Amino acid sequence: MYITQNKLLQYGLYSNAIYVFLFFLFQPDGISFHKIAISFFLAFSVCASFIVCFRNKNSLSEIPKLHKRVFIFLMFWSIVTITRSFSFKLQDWMTNFGNVYMALAWFTPIFIIIGQKIENWIIIFKSIWFMFQLMILSLLFLPFHIHPGKLRTEWVWLLRPMNFILLIGINKFKAHYRFIAYITFLVYILMAVLTQQRIEFIYLFLIFTFIFIKKIKHFKIKRKFLKFILFGSIALIFIIFTYGYENLSNILLRIVEYQDTRIFLYNELIAELDNIEEIIGRGSLGTYYSHYMEHTKWYIEEIRKQTWYGDSSIRITIEVGYLQMILKGGYILFLSTLFLMISSSYLAIFKSNNLFVRNLGLYILVLSILSIISFRPAFTPTFIILWTAVGTALNKRNRNMTDQEIKELINI
Repeated sequence: MYITQNKLLQYGLYSNAIYVFLFFLFQPDGISFHKIAISFFLAFSVCASFIVCFRNKNSLSEIPKLHKRVFIFLMFWSIVTITRSFSFKLQDWMTNFGNVYMALAWFTPIFIIIGQKIENWIIIFKSIWFMFQLMILSLLFLPFHIHPGKLRTEWVWLLRPMNFILLIGINKFKAHYRFIAYITFLVYILMAVLTQQRIEFIYLFLIFTFIFIKKIKHFKIKRKFLKFILFGSIALIFIIFTYGYENLSNILLRIVEYQDTRIFLYNELIAELDNIEEIIGRGSLGTYYSHYMEHTKWYIEEIRKQTWYGDSSIRITIEVGYLQMILKGGYILFLSTLFLMISSSYLAIFKSNNLFVRNLGLYILVLSILSIISFRPAFTPTFIILWTAVGTALNKRNRNMTDQEIKELINI
C-alpha cells in the first residue's frame, strides 16, 4: 500500500501526540516492555518526519542563502553535539534517543523544511485538533493521577498549542473545531493549576498581549509596539548573557517584588562550564552539578526528615531553554538557534503581506522570549510547530501571499 507524504507526515505527528499522551499516563521509567512499546510511537514519529523532510530538502532553495547556511550548520552542529555523547551502553542509547530533551531535540529544526509548503499547515492543524481530543479524553484518567503534590508537567505538553490557536484566532476555524478549542482552553487552565506551572499563565499573558496589540487599528502605533517588543527582547537576551541574569533580576526586584526561581540555574551553569565548554557545550548527554538541588535534598531529608522527590544534584537537563542549548551545544548551538528564531520572526512580522504569516512571527517571538526563563527544546508539538513556523516565515513566497491566497490554500 502506497502512503503519500502528507499521510506519512500526519501519521508521524499523530504518533508524537500519542507518545506524549501515553508517556504522562503510564510514566515509564528505565528499560521495560511498556516503555519500549510507548517509545515505538516516538520512533515512528521521528522516522516519518525525517523521511518527509529528506524528500523535500530541495525546497530549502527558497529561503535566503544566509539562513540556509545557518540551518545547515545548525544541523551539522547538532550531529556533532549528539556524536560527542556516543556510548556503548544500552541505557545511554535509550536516554539519548528515547528522551525528547536529548538527541531528538536538536533535530527538531529540520521541520523548517516542512514549513516551506504552506499547505502543510493543514496537517499541523489536524494534528493539533487530535491532541486536544486526546487531552479531553485524558480527563477520564485524571482521578488516578491526583495525589499529594503537583501533577506531572507533561500533562500540559499537548495543551500548549492552545496558545498558538488563540494567536491564529479561534474564529478562523469551523464551528466544531471552535467548540473543541473552547473546551480545551478550560482543560488547559485546569492542568496549569494542577501542575502548578506559572509559566503557562505567563505564556497566556504574552499571547493575550499580542492579541491586544493586533487589535490596535492605527498601523504605525501597532508597528512601533511590535518593534519595541522584538528589539527589546534582543536587548534583554544580550544583557542577560553579558551583564548577568542575577544583576538584572536584582534591579527588577527594586521596582516590583516577585519570586525569581531562575537565578540559581543561570549562576550554577555559568560557574560549572569552563571557557571551551561554554563555546561547544558538553554533548547531548552532558550533565552539570547543582549545589542548590544537593542542599535542598539535604534540608528535606536531614532537617525536615521527609522523603526527597526532587531532581538529583547531577542534572541532565536544565529548565531554561537557552541554558539547555548552552549546556548541550554551547554558544554555537545557542546563537545559531537564536539567529534563526529572531530573524524569521522579524521577517514574518514586518515583511509579510498576510496575517497568517505575521501570526507565525508573533508565535516565534513569544517562544523566543519564554526561552529566557523556561521552554527547554524538545521533540514535542510546541517545538514542531515553532520550527515549521520558522520555515514558513523564511520563505519569501509565503510572505508575499495575500490573505485570500492563504485562505484558499489553508481551509481551516
